[in-house]
Amino acid sequence: MCAVGIPCFSQSLSTPFPFSFKNTRTNELQNPAALHSVFQRIREGKPVKVMLIGDSHTRGNIYPRSVEATLKARFPNVEFAYYGINGAWARRFYEQDMIQRVSAERPQLVIISFGTNEAHGDFLESAHTSTLDLLTQRISDRCPGVLFLLTTPPGSYISVRTGGRYTTGRGRRRRTRYATTKVRNERTERVARNIVNYGNAHHIAVWDLFSIAGGPTYSPSNWRDAGLMQADGVHYLAQGYQLQGTLLAEAIIRAYETVAPKGSQTRMMQPPTPQEQRPNASLQGF
Repeated sequence: MCAVGIPCFSQSLSTPFPFSFKNTRTNELQNPAALHSVFQRIREGKPVKVMLIGDSHTRGNIYPRSVEATLKARFPNVEFAYYGINGAWARRFYEQDMIQRVSAERPQLVIISFGTNEAHGDFLESAHTSTLDLLTQRISDRCPGVLFLLTTPPGSYISVRTGGRYTTGRGRRRRTRYATTKVRNERTERVARNIVNYGNAHHIAVWDLFSIAGGPTYSPSNWRDAGLMQADGVHYLAQGYQLQGTLLAEAIIRAYETVAPKGSQTRMMQPPTPQEQRPNASLQGF
């Protein structure tokens, strides 16, 4: 039986990874009990406002709309808003204009989804921790009682020189270029680990996509080899963003089922390990 006032949910909560993915983990939140008060509002049939903030993956609409559609299929009383900025670091959102934008939505839950751009800069754990402190504190000051959910980035590549040099064009259009190759951005692991550590230290829920989808050895190669990543090695194809958004929403729903109080009519469940399916075609030349 489902909770009183909430329709039963037919989705399996086990959207599969492509079968080419290696070293995947169960799709679940860390510290799910940290979202108890939001889950309680849902059980009571009260409206819950969820806001997702992030960089280009949020700005591109596909990822947040996938989160929204999956959540609303389970929780009709959830309202959803999102705002993303291309190339943004988390620190951009603790500035006053962004705090005002977030607080204007009056959210009960803010999903903070950054990390890819931080991993492409000079990353310092101490500075990143201070950023998360300021961001969560300033939102909390304007939105009393708000809860947070942190996400880790899925992984990306960086270009490195291979030593070869060549020229293109003629005359004034002549340019010197260097042969490059793409290698896994190892800083992503440091960013993801710092986000997880911050969540654990502050009792904040975390969706560690980096570890769930392969960890330091296979993320981002899992996404690339399944044909879900763009040729730049940073951004994802629509199918990749859609899968990531669905997985995030399913992890939230699974946490709701797990955290449900004793004696409630909400069904309890143990999540299965993601199943396998046929991969998309790999990108040519990458």
